[in-house]
Amino acid sequence: MKDLTVTQRFGKTDLVTTPLVYGCMGGAGAFGAQEESDSIEALRAAFDVGINFFDTAEAYGAGYSEQLLNKALGDKRDEIVISSKVGRENLAPEKVIEACDRSLQNLGTDYIDLYMLHWPNRDVPLADSIGALKKLKEAGKIRWYGVSNFGSQDIDAATDLGEISVNQLPYHLFFRAIEFEVQPKCEAADVPIMCYSSLMQGLLAGKYKSLDDFPVDRARTRMFDHRKWAEAVHKEEGAEEAGQELLDVLWTLVDETGLSMEELAIGWLKSRPAVGGVIVGTRNGAQSRGLKKLLDVQLDASVLKRLSDASERLKQELGSDIDMWGKGRTR
Repeated sequence: MKDLTVTQRFGKTDLVTTPLVYGCMGGAGAFGAQEESDSIEALRAAFDVGINFFDTAEAYGAGYSEQLLNKALGDKRDEIVISSKVGRENLAPEKVIEACDRSLQNLGTDYIDLYMLHWPNRDVPLADSIGALKKLKEAGKIRWYGVSNFGSQDIDAATDLGEISVNQLPYHLFFRAIEFEVQPKCEAADVPIMCYSSLMQGLLAGKYKSLDDFPVDRARTRMFDHRKWAEAVHKEEGAEEAGQELLDVLWTLVDETGLSMEELAIGWLKSRPAVGGVIVGTRNGAQSRGLKKLLDVQLDASVLKRLSDASERLKQELGSDIDMWGKGRTR
């Protein structure tokens, strides 16, 4: 069984990280209004329970998320690992350099541990963008570099061009598209996967018995019928029957095991091949203190198998497109 010790070496890097990564997107107001004091308390509490890995991006609040991380944990810089990302609109070489400099200023640091291209950009040669990352590494501004949302073809191209240290991807029990092609390639190349949307925007938080109860403005991924929400980009009919089937099994396992749905969801992800970090987020200190159980959770092999079996139908129905929202940004 996969080693799920509290800290681990992150892929080919020399970074020693926790299997849980604190996602800083929410602190920038991405999921509703957020008091700065609550965001700072949430970050500090996450550190206090043992999480040392913090993920942000210039796109989160136009740099505000990075600034919050500095305010909350700037005095702990030597004890934490920071990953950030440059937006797809800034992948021209000179813009990559400029974006990194802005992030360094926002973060109040002279280096970023792990710096990623946030999304592919077909209008900029990938070799140029990765060339800029190499220059940043040579200059000591970043320690390692990687990519985010890179599908099967894109990760092949990236690993041919440079030493890719991470691929950040959407991955959870309700969305296993990366398993068809991308995950095996990452595993073969020793490129750790950082999983985002690990609780499916709250569907795996143990609040909903039925998919029909899930907030309509969040029901925009390809699992849901596009007619549920007028602003859904995809035009697919979804796979809600298979999704409800999985949700029912999850509630059964909650009753049988005494574990929370969050523990089941995160424990399953932590066990998966090539997964080097699972991103979680909170809105306040109390929620962050609750992350300790997710940091520690390890599931029995029998439970892991039941979760995989229960989500297999949904996996097959949604297929191999790794863009959860169907915007056609990945390949």
